[in-house]
Amino acid sequence: MIIWMKKNYQFSIDSKTKIPSFIGSLFNWRPNAITISEDSNYQKYIDSITVKDLNLEMINHIIKIIIKSVILGFLVKFLRNNVPEIPERSYALRVLDYLWAGRPFIDLYTYFYCYLWISYAIINFSVIWNFNCIIYGLILRPLLSNCVKGDKKPQEQKSLKINAKEWLILTIFYTQPLMSNPYFSISPRDFWSNQWHQMFYLAFQELGYLPVRKYFSHNRTLGNMLGICAVFLISGLVHDYIAIVVFNHFSIDFIVFFLFHALFLILWEVVEGKILGRRKNINDGFIIRIIKFSIFLPIAVFSLPQFAEPYIRGEYFYSYLDIRKNLEKWGVSN
Repeated sequence: MIIWMKKNYQFSIDSKTKIPSFIGSLFNWRPNAITISEDSNYQKYIDSITVKDLNLEMINHIIKIIIKSVILGFLVKFLRNNVPEIPERSYALRVLDYLWAGRPFIDLYTYFYCYLWISYAIINFSVIWNFNCIIYGLILRPLLSNCVKGDKKPQEQKSLKINAKEWLILTIFYTQPLMSNPYFSISPRDFWSNQWHQMFYLAFQELGYLPVRKYFSHNRTLGNMLGICAVFLISGLVHDYIAIVVFNHFSIDFIVFFLFHALFLILWEVVEGKILGRRKNINDGFIIRIIKFSIFLPIAVFSLPQFAEPYIRGEYFYSYLDIRKNLEKWGVSN
């Protein structure tokens, strides 16, 4: 769906303006994560990588996969065998019922269960990244063994092997994991821009934020706010579409969740920017980070069931250690 949307967006703008392909935008977090300053010659970092470095990195990823897979195995077993009764009524509506009539909207165990499910999702994404790095490493190894040297030619003049080698090295060695540390986020922007997975960040920005901001160019503040809402709305639509396809369950649970976080992000930016006189590019000290973390975490945890409950209703659990179920899923077992 996003591929189709991006293709139509390309047709709707000036033909001279080129936007990255969908596949290219999936790796948009890579350049921002490189631990190399922009004004330095990154070629020396690429040429410094040896087969030994690659072997050690792959061993590191294999160890992480084993540890995380064991944790996932225990998590999946618990989640499958201890599913709480999730009401059909949306979490957001139950919260409104509580505010209106005082009816309880969730119990502590369900909160705990949702927290475990989010942990499962985070570890799952992390394992996928480790698997990808191993695959990239297997592709990179012969390029390193055959001493495919980089050069200083313009990007379009470099050979395919050199481009592949440089991309693989930058991805494996100088890229943050797909899923960083969401539990230690200190603000909505930090969570959505740095800690949570960034796979669709650029695509959503091009399809939502930039067009809306341009349309309201006469009012920059309004354009920024509505652009943020547009990005989160698209994300909610995509997640609800997945829920329809995978679980045959139609709702707007994810739209509500993401729009809540859009408003939360806007409010946070207003308070921090206007009242405290702070900007998003300021590096906070330790005390400020602790204070922001203490404010952000409870609100994020409060909204967590709105995101997790639709998946829990669909019993979306998967373990890499469940060999029998994996074989059945792949059509290998009788």
